[in-house]
Amino acid sequence: MKKFIGLFILFFSYQFIACQNQVAIDDIKNAPKYSAADTLYADVYKILDGTWKGQFLIYKDQKRKTKSGIELKDLSAGIFKNKNFKLINKIDVTQVYKSESPYFQRVTITDFYPETGKKEISIGVNKIQDGKMWCVVRKPGERVIHKGSTEGEHTIIWQRNESSPQRIEYFKETVGDDYYEIIGWGYYEGDDVKLSPPLWFYAKYERERLNKN
Repeated sequence: MKKFIGLFILFFSYQFIACQNQVAIDDIKNAPKYSAADTLYADVYKILDGTWKGQFLIYKDQKRKTKSGIELKDLSAGIFKNKNFKLINKIDVTQVYKSESPYFQRVTITDFYPETGKKEISIGVNKIQDGKMWCVVRKPGERVIHKGSTEGEHTIIWQRNESSPQRIEYFKETVGDDYYEIIGWGYYEGDDVKLSPPLWFYAKYERERLNKN
């Protein structure tokens, strides 16, 4: 009986220590402890390692429809040929990714707004924690958390669904050897979610290659 009690106490001591060693989802300073559940996603972010540059485009849908009237997940760049989509902003972006382990990758994002000359620098991480994919970015004045999933070997889907304030986003990111394409949409505070998203996003970044000459 004493042996059983001792094992019982030892087991829960380990569980307590594991919980104590775990970090919050929004912690971008410390890598979480990893478990067997995380191995499913080992090196899922590695394809992003390096420096990427390009323009992030923001479109406004000027004639929103009911949700049933538009495809929200099977996205392609052709959607932006729709004349109802008006380009409202362009951002020059540099994203630098560096993996520290198969489960933890740091990112620095530099956004430059050509029309105003404004520059913003954000830092964040892509990580595997609790058997799930997470992207956490600290922008000036805002913390952004997306939960991820994969679609094949080269595509990551990032999503968030928050209230107070309302933030609903969906991004499909496909990475090749030399390109990084992002297609997505978002609802924000005050937007009617019964209609199609008011804002849509597109980017196709190029990988910066080191000059070996």
